[in-house]
This record gives sequence, structure tokens and C-alpha cells, in this order.
Amino acid sequence: MKPLNITAAEMEIMQVVWNSEGTVTSSEIMAALPGKKLTTIVTLAGRLIEKGVLASEKVGRSHAHQYSALISEKEYKKIQTRNFLSTVHKGSAKSLLSALFDGDGLTAADLKELKDYMKKKGE
Repeated sequence: MKPLNITAAEMEIMQVVWNSEGTVTSSEIMAALPGKKLTTIVTLAGRLIEKGVLASEKVGRSHAHQYSALISEKEYKKIQTRNFLSTVHKGSAKSLLSALFDGDGLTAADLKELKDYMKKKGE
């Protein structure tokens, strides 16, 4: 499977679409991302369409389009996690968990949450 790379700017668009839980227009994306110009939004949306994660449908006779996600945020995270595991940790979940546990980023609450999750998955 070809790696799916969504840039930070493209991710802003996807977050708006995912949060809409349906379709969203260019104008609605602009309202959600006040710093972005319409031309930028259309360009980024075009790239996302080419990557196969976004769909576009023309609205009536106008030049307006409605966008919808072809992949859920959960699916995207799963793809990225598998890619990260494969490329950085050579497919080893143990390597990934070791990196998490050896760092200072996990709190006692995080560890308990992970243990509870693994126990639940094992049942």
C-alpha cells in the first residue's frame, strides 16, 4: 500500500470536514479557517481529492462545491500508525512500546490506561 501523506495544511481542511460529520462547502471551510484564502482552500482540497481522501460535488449551477471525507479520521490514524510502526519500528510493537515506556512522556495514569486497554483486548 502506498503511504498516505497528508500535509499539515491539508490536515486543517480534513479536520474541518471530519468535524462536520457530513458535507462542507468551501465557504464553511473558510469560516472555520479564517486565515486561509478561498484559492488556498480549493488548491488544498484538490490535492486531497487526488490523494483519494476527499470527494467533491458541484452544488447547483454555481461554482460552489461540497466536500466530504472518503476516509474517516479513525481510518487515517490507523493507516498512519501502521506506517509509523512499519517504517520506524520495523513492524515491532515491542519496539514502539519500549520507546513509549523508556521516555518520560507516560504518566502513571497513562500506564494504567494502557494496561486496562490491553487487558480488555485480551479478553
